[in-house]
Amino acid sequence: MSKKCPNCGREIQDGDTFCIHCGYKLAQKKSMKVLEASSENIHKEQTQGFWKKKSFWGLIVVIAIGVLVIKIHALPKGYSDPTDVIEYCMRRDTGLNMFQNASLNEEASELFGTDDEDTDRFQLLQNEKTKRYVFRYSFHGKSIPSYVIATDLNNGDYALEIVPVKKNHIASIYENDVSESYVDKYFPSEKYVGYSIDDLEDMDVKLDKHIHPGHIHTGPENDKILVFYDKSENE
Repeated sequence: MSKKCPNCGREIQDGDTFCIHCGYKLAQKKSMKVLEASSENIHKEQTQGFWKKKSFWGLIVVIAIGVLVIKIHALPKGYSDPTDVIEYCMRRDTGLNMFQNASLNEEASELFGTDDEDTDRFQLLQNEKTKRYVFRYSFHGKSIPSYVIATDLNNGDYALEIVPVKKNHIASIYENDVSESYVDKYFPSEKYVGYSIDDLEDMDVKLDKHIHPGHIHTGPENDKILVFYDKSENE
């Protein structure tokens, strides 16, 4: 079947590369089509590459945000040696530090008993989930990673010394007359390290400067708690 030259309109044969009448290059039209198709493929590949890169960096950003969120909500490890924990808490907690006195007054003796060698008197709680000594304590809507020492009272309840792991304006928090179920609920622990009054006396740790009792606040179950503040952290 004969065709016409797109340039002069005269008949040409299939397979001709040039028009025998005007010399028009018949392969030019085909070449342009190939060039256009090639250009489209390049653009398509570039577009796909752009979105692949964008997706990759988007994934990196999502992972980074996830890691940051985990770090923010993760509990700090704190001290691994329980004696280091106790000594740190004695530097930050006025109530705990007072047990270093050689003799307790009559009121304290009635509250805590006269057995100064009872190694279950002060119980440094171990977090059953992390197997370390740090718990998440909620104070007025703010999460404060803290060490928790439960003091066994004669009446069967406990007093809690709650000491933030990181130094800040809150030096420690004292909760009195809390039940065992309360401790299990807020500070789940399968194990603890016990200390006696004599153990605390032997440590001879000085209280950090500028620590004073502040206001009485309401605790998690509407109980009254006493908060000790480090005034030096506000300067």
